[in-house]
Amino acid sequence: MSSVAAQWSGMFATQQEDDGSQRFDRLDPSGFLPPFTDGLANRAAMAAGVRAGWHADGGTLTIEGRGAEDCAPYDILVNGHRAHRLPAAGAHRHEVVLDGLAPNSLVQLWLPHFGDFTLAQAEFDGANVTSVGEEGPRWITYGSSITHCQQADGPTQAWPALVANGNGWRLSNLGLAGECQLDPIAADTIAQTPADIISLCVGINSYNAAVFSERSYGPALQGFIKTIRTAHPEVPIVVITAVRSLPREDKANAVGWTLADYRNATAQVVAVMQAQGDTNLHVIDGATVLTAQEAAERMPDTLHPDTAGYALMAERLAPKLAAFLP
Repeated sequence: MSSVAAQWSGMFATQQEDDGSQRFDRLDPSGFLPPFTDGLANRAAMAAGVRAGWHADGGTLTIEGRGAEDCAPYDILVNGHRAHRLPAAGAHRHEVVLDGLAPNSLVQLWLPHFGDFTLAQAEFDGANVTSVGEEGPRWITYGSSITHCQQADGPTQAWPALVANGNGWRLSNLGLAGECQLDPIAADTIAQTPADIISLCVGINSYNAAVFSERSYGPALQGFIKTIRTAHPEVPIVVITAVRSLPREDKANAVGWTLADYRNATAQVVAVMQAQGDTNLHVIDGATVLTAQEAAERMPDTLHPDTAGYALMAERLAPKLAAFLP
């Protein structure tokens, strides 16, 4: 029997705590600007999309960690299908016996996608266990809580996870609940991260927090995209405008803009940059991702889709995004 530690994917860096446990940084930790980005740092330390894989024909997967009361669960997949969902709130230790697997089965552990969380141990014990990396196109997706997917029942039911697993892509999920504000650290992290396709779902957090006005939103988005484009001159960048939120479509925020205004401005920025020669910059109209009826039925709080709503988003976005990948 051999014990094989996890080989993690989907984060920028790991941080070692004093007690030996790990935290996972999805943004470059050197770029934070305390105290202004403290909320952003908190979201970036949540392990959305972080996972590890092993090839095995059986054995015991041991997971030990500590999560906040609202921490999402772990998901364990065997050959792409969820075999176990385990709680991660509080101090915990799970020993999951996986017997009778086909030879060389792929076992994946997806960490909790939402909630403060530290991991003490993730090891697979078995006679024929090897840690495995990932293949396939590298996809970075940046966005708000609607990309972070707090409301999804588990980490593999977030729409980016569904798209990545369905398309065979290697995911870096930069969904940052409430913190998608075109911060330089986010653009710099994307610039430093190898990618074959990049998507940016922007607008809703800027509307809700009234961060940008008519004067400032367009140039901020332009600068964000230009930072990424300089580092990734040939990579398709797909900008997804804000998904529908029915009460916000025509209601002005504190700077006098509606959600429809942010959506239209986002598309206008992309159109200007395309006209200036960026032929690998694309746009998806977020208003087409969920219909008005689906938004009414699948957004219990009028803002965030439920698990079924995220599945619909994945179903619609997977082929649209794949069409832009050479």
